Amino acid sequence: MSLRRFAMSASSQVLDGVFAVNKPTGMTSADICNEVKYKLSKSSLFAPVMEAQSSQRDDFKRRGQRLSRKMRQTKHVKIGHGGTLDPEASGVISFGVGDGTKALNHLQKNAKKGYEAVMVFGVATDSFDREGKVVGRKSWDEVTRDVVEAKLADFRGKVLQRPSVYSALSRGGVKMYEYARQGKDIPELEKREMFVSELELVDWMDEGKHEWQWPSEEIEKDRKDAFVKALRFEEIGGVEVVEGSEKRGLENEEADKGKGKRKREIDGQAKGNQDLKRSRAVKADQLKEDQSKVQGSEETSKPNPDGHDTPVDEGKDLSADSAPAEAEQHIAAQQRPCPAPALRIRMVVSSGFYVRSLCHDLGVAVGSLATMVALNRTKQACFELGENVIDYEDFGKGEDVWGPKVAARLNEWPSLHAKLKDDAKAGVE
Repeated sequence: MSLRRFAMSASSQVLDGVFAVNKPTGMTSADICNEVKYKLSKSSLFAPVMEAQSSQRDDFKRRGQRLSRKMRQTKHVKIGHGGTLDPEASGVISFGVGDGTKALNHLQKNAKKGYEAVMVFGVATDSFDREGKVVGRKSWDEVTRDVVEAKLADFRGKVLQRPSVYSALSRGGVKMYEYARQGKDIPELEKREMFVSELELVDWMDEGKHEWQWPSEEIEKDRKDAFVKALRFEEIGGVEVVEGSEKRGLENEEADKGKGKRKREIDGQAKGNQDLKRSRAVKADQLKEDQSKVQGSEETSKPNPDGHDTPVDEGKDLSADSAPAEAEQHIAAQQRPCPAPALRIRMVVSSGFYVRSLCHDLGVAVGSLATMVALNRTKQACFELGENVIDYEDFGKGEDVWGPKVAARLNEWPSLHAKLKDDAKAGVE
């Protein structure tokens, strides 16, 4: 009998399965996973599992048997997440517990996903989002709501999409994001067939009447040419290429490896110093909780709202007097209303779809440029916001709040999983 079945023998509560959490912006997927793992491991809900694990280790020790590596590591609930979200993105992220981790691959690679994205016209960045650096600008004079809605039809159904430059795909044994970081000639990626089952414009925002801003930082001169070529500005036509920053981008990117500064489609690049800070905060929280033993006293430490550590003076000549002036210009730029329109689009797409690429491609299709400034994942397979997704904030309110919700979701999982498998056999995503 497995540990988990032994733990469940006195209870009908399902302790294996998958549930989903609504991730806020400013946190990595690893942050959320580590915190949820700690909460579950200390909970009364999973106490039978933890006790069974402890008893098995004690039994092995009494018999003089050597503990396997797996047994030495089972001091926490087994948990994993199925599909990452960037720190600046929010929305649905699924978690598999126990045997539920075996289903995560399907949720990550073979299921429909829903998104809402906000994009601003007039600029293109190296990463296609607001965390990137501006490479070019183009007029948006001909961009109207009617023009955009007409073009959306070209992006529905079967579409060919070129992956983002900052993807985790490899060419010649080198990740694409490494080419992008180093300013090398970026290999051309083949377009891939994707399927967009739903795509609609849900909110049009006139210029000067919305909260969104253009990114203010320009790409470094030593990386500019590679991106001008990769973004096909010559083919697009009418693009005003930026002069470029005097910062030494290649040197800075090398120094920033592991800090998550250029984190894009992959969550693993987002850890670095922020995860170290968060792990210390979680340890402090654990100590506080263990000492107090007061129900509902759990507190959650959040990282920097930007989701990463960015050196203020990165790449600058500290002896120069330009830093204060540049900072003032940046603040002023963020306070001015954006002169270009923005819009919010809602979509349901196949797995592997690059929302940033859609925003960029749509901007080009309507005769301008565009960059994504916000992203919210609304659906992942059978999990959807407003229906069966647990709010992250609930985990800071004590087990009496989040415990029943996790238990309910795990009890629902067997039927949800059965439907997913039936749909997969029928060829339905």
